[in-house]
Amino acid sequence: MAETKAYYPRKMMASLVFGWLFLILVYFFSTNSLLSQLQAPVLISPQSDNTYWMLHIFRIPQWLLQHYGVSLAFDIILTVSCITCIFVPDQRFFTWITVAGVWLLYICYCSAAGKHYAQIGYLLAPIPFLALRNYKFDFLWDGLRYWVCFLYVGAGIFKLYYGGFASPDNMSHILEQMNADWFIFNSKGMQADTIRYLIDHPGISQWLFRLACLADLSLLVGFFTKKFDKWLLFALVIFHLGNLLLLHISFIEQSLIFAPFLPWQRLAIYFHSTHSND
Repeated sequence: MAETKAYYPRKMMASLVFGWLFLILVYFFSTNSLLSQLQAPVLISPQSDNTYWMLHIFRIPQWLLQHYGVSLAFDIILTVSCITCIFVPDQRFFTWITVAGVWLLYICYCSAAGKHYAQIGYLLAPIPFLALRNYKFDFLWDGLRYWVCFLYVGAGIFKLYYGGFASPDNMSHILEQMNADWFIFNSKGMQADTIRYLIDHPGISQWLFRLACLADLSLLVGFFTKKFDKWLLFALVIFHLGNLLLLHISFIEQSLIFAPFLPWQRLAIYFHSTHSND
């Protein structure tokens, strides 16, 4: 039976997505966040997430974190596998290693920190590439897109349900709490002045919170059509830039959630025409 025609250009997407993931791993390296850079932490907390318990029962995080040679080999294998996926997209072996590797890296990091980190875009975006058949990949990639829509719509509903949207000064208090330590070392400059102004003017800062809530809820449109994906992508980028500038929440790890909203078909046509001209 002939295979269903692909909606997404899987090969090109694999090269770009795993290239994107490689840059995230480089960012982890620059911030000393790879396993071999965590310096064998003594206190490892499985309480950061109940789903980690099975791995902790078999002491897998402990073994990886407390043996430098093992953790270094893990980092090298993960990085090499990710690079292989960039240049050899039509395979499953190194994709499995990369997917399992980033999940183990995440679990070990959260266990060492004793905290559950919610930025998991880099964990989910590689999963659809485990499917080599076009229709399976298309199904999984669309599933990732719907999951992102659900995540942000849920966050918007959460803001509405708990009264943050209607509060007159909720954002002002959030800015105070999130910037208390930051102001100690960054008391001057345009960014500090802007944050201080928003704290002192809760009416204005609260409207920023409401706009963020509306940006979350705008992804409800994504459940019904892809025609507005470029605007949804714009809303996501602005939302995270706001978090970065005002709350100092980096979104590098989460940035792969942008990928499902990119115009992949048009990018494929562009790259194809560029290579044809060459």
